[in-house]
Amino acid sequence: MSSTPPPLRFSGDSSSPRRYHPRCRVVLLHPTEQQLHFIIATLMELTHYAKAEATHRMWEAVHFGRSEVLITHLERGELYQEQFAARGLPVMLEPA
Repeated sequence: MSSTPPPLRFSGDSSSPRRYHPRCRVVLLHPTEQQLHFIIATLMELTHYAKAEATHRMWEAVHFGRSEVLITHLERGELYQEQFAARGLPVMLEPA
């Protein structure tokens, strides 16, 4: 039995299978009981959006009932969902 590890395969190697990471949309729902400034501050803190972009996303959620915050892979989307929920903001995940 050999003690050497198997050769590494790089992403450009056609013989290695590609991994599929499901993508999802993180959608901010209409915030009912939160101050508008708090929503903007939370968006800036969690997503690192500039103030103008965070303000746009907040108004979109208020006026249309939902705002697509970002598209990412499922595990990261679940992390965002937990972080927004911890701050009292309703967020849902949708398949992208």
